[in-house]
Amino acid sequence: MDLALVAEHMQSLLGEEAVLLSELEALLDRETEALKHDNLAEIEHVGHERHRCVDALMRIDSERRVACRMLGLADGRAQFEQLLDRCDASGSLKSRWHAGLEIAARCKDRNDRNGAVVSAKLRRVEALLMTVRGGPNTVAPVYAASGQRRLSARGLELGCA
Repeated sequence: MDLALVAEHMQSLLGEEAVLLSELEALLDRETEALKHDNLAEIEHVGHERHRCVDALMRIDSERRVACRMLGLADGRAQFEQLLDRCDASGSLKSRWHAGLEIAARCKDRNDRNGAVVSAKLRRVEALLMTVRGGPNTVAPVYAASGQRRLSARGLELGCA
């Protein structure tokens, strides 16, 4: 296999990955702001864009793994670095790879933070619903299927019709 062609392909993949990782980082920042302001439309839009971005990153990772296997290497991180060493003596590809890993780590941190915010908001909504329903041992809804209000022994009527 021509290592110059491999290097060219890796250059292209790493370039595409860098663009996607930067886009993902920006999306996660937008998601943070949308979560702060409870902007559901933006949260949904960012979620779709984030999934598109992650899918593209997964495709790139798959192409990396295939390239490793074509050169008789396993498809792990250390083996990918060996592939970069083989096809790029200058080390520029490896530098780009490490820069991408740093951005990916920041994305993971942002994603974890956003996930924690979502979990906290869900717990808060569940607690509010529990209060409206009259406590943890009450499973009756605020309204019956007929539309009539139903109160448990511990429930509070929050409004009048």
